[in-house]
Parts: sequence; C-alpha cells; structure tokens
Amino acid sequence: MLDPKLHTFLLLAQDPNTTRCAEKLHLTQPAVSQHIKALEAVYGVQLFQKEGRGLVLTAEGQRLARLCRRLATMDEQIMQEIRRPARPALRFGATLSIADGLMPAVLPALVDRFPQVQFHMVQQNTHALLEQLEDGQLDFALIEGNFERARYAHQPFYLSRFVGLCRPGSPFAAFRCLKDTLGAPLILREKGSGTRDIFEGECRSHNLSVEDYAELCEIEHLPTLLGLVAAGKGITFAYEAAARSLLARGLVQIMELEDLHLERPFHFVCLPDSPRAELLVQLAAAVREAACNCSQ
Repeated sequence: MLDPKLHTFLLLAQDPNTTRCAEKLHLTQPAVSQHIKALEAVYGVQLFQKEGRGLVLTAEGQRLARLCRRLATMDEQIMQEIRRPARPALRFGATLSIADGLMPAVLPALVDRFPQVQFHMVQQNTHALLEQLEDGQLDFALIEGNFERARYAHQPFYLSRFVGLCRPGSPFAAFRCLKDTLGAPLILREKGSGTRDIFEGECRSHNLSVEDYAELCEIEHLPTLLGLVAAGKGITFAYEAAARSLLARGLVQIMELEDLHLERPFHFVCLPDSPRAELLVQLAAAVREAACNCSQ
C-alpha cells in the first residue's frame, strides 16, 4: 500500500489546502505539515512553496506528484490482479482512427486468441487515453498520436500513411501541394486528437497554420467527419487506415499531394512494470499480427 506520507502529499498536491487535507485524512494540520516536512527531508527537496496565502507545487513537487500517481495506479492494479476472477476483465482504449479503421478486424482476433479475458474498449483521443492510462482506468491504449515515450512501455503495431482526403471528382482532387488546399473548407478532429496534432505539426513545417484555411470545422466523431468529406463539404487530413472502408467503396479519395509524404506508426502503450506485464506482451504481439492481417 502507498506510504501514508505519500498519500497525504498526493491529496495536498490535488488540493493545496492543509485544512481540507487534514479533514479528509482525519488528521490535524500540524500532522499534515509533518508528513510533508518528512518527505522533504527524505528527498532533499522543497515540495511546496507559498504563493500569496496559498501553496503551490514546486517543480520537484510536480515530478513527485506524477511519480506518486504512478505508484498509486500500480498499487490498485496489484490489488485487482490479486483479487481477479477466473476470467479477468481487461480495459483498453483506442483512438478514433484506430477504433474505426482497425478494431472491427483486430478485436475479434483478440477475443479468439484470449478467450479467458473479458475485453472492454473505450474510444477517446490520444490525450484523454494517456490520462486514463496514468490514472489506472486502462490496462493499455492503442494510439496514433505523439506521446512521451520515456514514460511508457510501448511497441509499434501498424504503419499507416497520413493523407489528405476529399470527395471523388470534386475540385479538391486537383490539389497538388499543401498550400493549394488552403482555399478548401477544412474539417478536422478536435484539439488533443492524434491526427490534429500531426496535421498541425505538418502545417508548421510548411510555414502554414490551420487558421490559414478559408473555413475550419471541428468534428469529434470520426465517421461524421468522413461523412462530410464524402458529401463534398470539405477536405480532411487523416490516417489512410481510418478511411479504409470509405476508400474501398469509392466514397472518398486520397489527394496525392507532392509535399505530403507521411507514414506514422500506431503504438500499443502501457505503463512500465505493470502487474499484467506478461499478458500485455502477448496482447501487443497479437494486436500487431491482427493489424498486419488487415492490410493484406
């Protein structure tokens, strides 16, 4: 179990008020202060500093809070692992591009390969999935966006082109470079999504911005977004894998832009040193195999 002093620190980091922290822990305010002083003595750093009449975390305090949350997550996962039923439940998340483009084929393969596991899948953007992973709400995540690789155990499982998409036969199909697309209505995922991050990064490399487009529409629901593109309401930039079904049916087409040549890996991501590490290694390999079979 998490050391009581670290538990006190975590609560105070979330709500830096010693009175409320003491009430939640049924301690006195001096006892809360002693817990923090003891940790500062052990680690040789200052964890909080006064700002006005309140407290704020120092840079060292922020790092310790992040590590303590990781410890609390592992503590909860160990408890669940010890108490798990004969058929354990496994909760994972997938970004929308992966959920819509690959999981209809990948998840049945996982269910067949691991009949002893009850799978529960959620769909969220990259940022939200990583937060849920850190908080112990997910066992692993399948993401297409950027992440701090040093903080996680991760393996690439699929390589997909990042492309511009439009309605077949529309004037947008004649675009030949990224700058040409500025005159078209742009339909994008919300901020925090992996595809949005990657597209904005590509724009910056061309000295462009999403604000340079004639119109900008943000849609969180990927099938709706692609449906608007198929209806000729604008263009989008996404992973080819996310639009596999529409491309196969001829409802959208790729804009072959001469200055857009991106291939990015999708990643299987989990916390390091997970109590389910052995199972997660097997799952990562199975996800990679099933995803590769999708492209054959």
